[in-house]
Amino acid sequence: MPFVNIYLPANFTAEVKKEISLSVHHSLMENFGIPENDYFQVIHAMDLEHLIFPERYLDIPHTADLIYIHITCGTGRTMEMKKELYASIAQKINERTKISTNDVIIILNEISWENWSFGEGIAQRVS
Repeated sequence: MPFVNIYLPANFTAEVKKEISLSVHHSLMENFGIPENDYFQVIHAMDLEHLIFPERYLDIPHTADLIYIHITCGTGRTMEMKKELYASIAQKINERTKISTNDVIIILNEISWENWSFGEGIAQRVS
C-alpha cells in the first residue's frame, strides 16, 4: 500500500489535480505492481508562498507549477523499478497536464511492514 502525499499549487484546477493523482496511481500500478484499488492519496493544495524552491537546482529549472510527490511504501523494489517509476510519473503528468517534467519532484520513502496498519489496529503484513 503506497501512501502518497502530493503538494501542489492551490490554483491548479480540480481536473489538473485529478490527472496528477491518476498519473501517480497508474505509474505505481505499472511499475510497482500495486492493485487498482490500492489507492491512498492526500492532495495538499498550497498557497504559492508555502511552496519553497529555487529557480534552478542541479541545473534543472523550476517554475511556479512545481509539485512535490512524497510516496511512502513498503520495501522490496529494485533501483530499476524506482527509476522507471520516477520517469513514468513525470512523463504521465506532463502528457496529461502539460506541467513540465522539471517541475515534478518525487521523494520515495521505504519503510518495513511492521510500520503499517491497514485498519482494525492490526499490522496485517507481519506474522
